[in-house]
Amino acid sequence: MYKTIANVYDYIFPQNQMQLNFINSISEIKADDDILEIGCATGNLTDLLKRKSDKVMGIDLDTGLLEVAKRKYPHMDIREMNMLEIESLHKNFDKIVCFGNTLVHLSNRQMVTDFFKSVYKTLKPGGSFVVQIINYDRIIEGNINHLATIDNDHIQFVRDYIIHDKTVDFKTKLTIKSDGTVIENSIPLLTLRKKEIEDMLQDIGFNQISFYGNLKGQPLTSQSVPLLFSCGK
Repeated sequence: MYKTIANVYDYIFPQNQMQLNFINSISEIKADDDILEIGCATGNLTDLLKRKSDKVMGIDLDTGLLEVAKRKYPHMDIREMNMLEIESLHKNFDKIVCFGNTLVHLSNRQMVTDFFKSVYKTLKPGGSFVVQIINYDRIIEGNINHLATIDNDHIQFVRDYIIHDKTVDFKTKLTIKSDGTVIENSIPLLTLRKKEIEDMLQDIGFNQISFYGNLKGQPLTSQSVPLLFSCGK
């Protein structure tokens, strides 16, 4: 899906300073912090993190997005890697971040548990894990089948959900305004809910688990569009 929209991805999801501010508010980023960004896409958050610490690595599985990232930021450490394989880095991190609804692209809940276990093993003692996904409690309880359309001078990005038992079909229609190209895609996503995320994290041994409803750090509510959480080791 993402390879087909890689060249206009930054028009859909531009660099967002608020992401960095949020991460920094959870756990201040120090100049010598080892940081891993999972699902780095075109490298925008990786770039912001690197302005705080020189020891930043970004990983993603989509070759199209990575090509854009490496073209934009040729001096950054950006690698093609499955998020389930981070232990193969044989490296420990002060901070691991995973934004952009990346987590719910895993195929099943056991994979999510396995990923959380790998994060726990990969974090340094006292390290922090910060994640952003969609608030699927809101989607399911409200039977919401559409996210806000992203519309600007360059693109229109329509985002619809077809809700199933424990997944949704994420259906998108991207119109590139410069030439009228229309790209339609569909991908299944896990509907991870707050309670099951919290239970997984607690069972693995994470501490200081907190949930938020936006990048300002305000509390998660039933009407929050994103779900963000942080936890420590």
